[in-house]
Amino acid sequence: MLAACTKITLNQAITELTIKTRRKYAIKLPDAIIAASAKFLQMPVLTADKAFAKIKEIDCFVLEL
Repeated sequence: MLAACTKITLNQAITELTIKTRRKYAIKLPDAIIAASAKFLQMPVLTADKAFAKIKEIDCFVLEL
């Protein structure tokens, strides 16, 4: 499964989105980086972390475990 993953390099645009997202939603830095990357790349987030559901700028699918 990891072989199918793509490494994303942090760039200035993602960094700026990270700062805005963290300030707006008061979430942890790693979560803000993930959300900002998803927004920048226009990709959905698949997670079990319900904190992502409140971020309106991304498409988020929360797994119920």
